[in-house]
Amino acid sequence: MKREITGDHRLQPLGKFSKTHGYSGMMILACEDALDDAAEELKELFVMIDGLPVPFPVEELLLQGGKTAHVKLEFVCSPDDAAELTGCEVYADLPRRTRKASPDTEQYAGFSVRDMRHGDVGAVVRTDNYNGNTVMQVDRDGKEMLFSLSPELIADVDETNRILYINAPDGYF
Repeated sequence: MKREITGDHRLQPLGKFSKTHGYSGMMILACEDALDDAAEELKELFVMIDGLPVPFPVEELLLQGGKTAHVKLEFVCSPDDAAELTGCEVYADLPRRTRKASPDTEQYAGFSVRDMRHGDVGAVVRTDNYNGNTVMQVDRDGKEMLFSLSPELIADVDETNRILYINAPDGYF
């Protein structure tokens, strides 16, 4: 489910509905990556049905920590309705910064880090999870620097050239 769907929308994968929850048609969304609080403001989710993304207005989306959310969609009013969507892939029209790196990911290990104002910073040695906060360890001239992988920090990712562009807070260097 790693594909992005483009067209009128730039849809990014969130995860799958894993099971129903309760009697009102609420479902458990098992996410691929942790979502930040901005995800609770989503007005619409796209459910992959017969190979097509079908939009559903969101009545309620409650983050449950980690990679799980409780979701109630309009027009899904019973456990039977919800059961029909169980196992379906779910997408959202998200800006890139709304998604967080997964706490257990090593996706940036080996990337060069460049600050938008200060230039080359160093190389990512690894990422770690400290009480739900994903932090990357960067080697800068033999010294360890830690950066929180927050949406405010990451300006851009060049996966082809393996460069992570950041906006470090004032006074960090």
